[in-house]
Amino acid sequence: MRWSVVLGVVGLALLACAEPEQVQVTDRLNQMIPLIEQGLPVLGIAHPPYAARRRRGGRGQAVGEAPGTPPPEPDISEAARELVAYQLGDYELNTYSPNSVDRYREFIRAIVAAGGSARTHPFVAKIPIMHTDPTGTTQRLIDQLNDGQVVVEMQEVETVEEVNQAIAAMRFTSQGGVRPEEGFERAAAYWGMTEAEYLEKADVWPINPNGELLISVIIESHEGVANAREISAMPGVAVVTVGSGTLGGVFTSTNAEGERVRDQEGFDAAVATVLAACKEFNKSCGYPANNPDQVEALMADGWDFLIMQRRNQDSFDAVVTGRRLSGRPIPGS
Repeated sequence: MRWSVVLGVVGLALLACAEPEQVQVTDRLNQMIPLIEQGLPVLGIAHPPYAARRRRGGRGQAVGEAPGTPPPEPDISEAARELVAYQLGDYELNTYSPNSVDRYREFIRAIVAAGGSARTHPFVAKIPIMHTDPTGTTQRLIDQLNDGQVVVEMQEVETVEEVNQAIAAMRFTSQGGVRPEEGFERAAAYWGMTEAEYLEKADVWPINPNGELLISVIIESHEGVANAREISAMPGVAVVTVGSGTLGGVFTSTNAEGERVRDQEGFDAAVATVLAACKEFNKSCGYPANNPDQVEALMADGWDFLIMQRRNQDSFDAVVTGRRLSGRPIPGS
């Protein structure tokens, strides 16, 4: 499938460069930070268009294709042009992995060639669970930063100790961390900075007020919910996110008939606990969404770091809804 859905909203977005947003700060690379500082919603889109979407059950396959044939990879240059044309989202959530890193790097180069950068299209990706494999997760985190990412999403966070491990991995040795001061040439290029400038700016906000990197902790277990206040209170945590899919599974069991039954009351109480902790410590509060109605309901409850999990028209419309409800400009309207 071609990514024509993106082009359906480009008419709105192309005027973004002609009408600067009131919340942008010219000397700030990470444009999510002024949004968080002003209490405005941060609206992201998942699945950048350089990766082919998986087919399920053979649906959508071309005539003559064998079942399970992977879809063709989108053209990198075309995908980059579509991404750069879309200016309404505040970040792009992608699935960074060693298996796709070469294609990711090619995509980043194509974005720069099309006129984009980390300032206009910052990338966010999850890292593996820190308490499961601290050494491997730390290396993955450093690799993602060295490829230009600006937000680290920590899965299944349960303790302040593992957050401190991530903070140390994000900070260069000269800042008291363990990140080597080498190997970040690609990141500096995507950020549009010299290597010296990158060394200065690639630090954790708000620990360093001039830093450009953010940590989002994803709470999605009983232990994480129990420690939500302690985790949310950490100075280095910028975003507290509920991993609603995984957390929903935690509150699901099998009944005597073999049916999966959800403890909705328990799930709702856990979500409320995380949201209360997030608000108490004045953090940006994250939750996944897929359409305008969900965005409206979530924002009414106080969620303001919203993750559109799909890349389709509902998600693009959801971003517009979030901007409209918060009074943020909608270019072209």
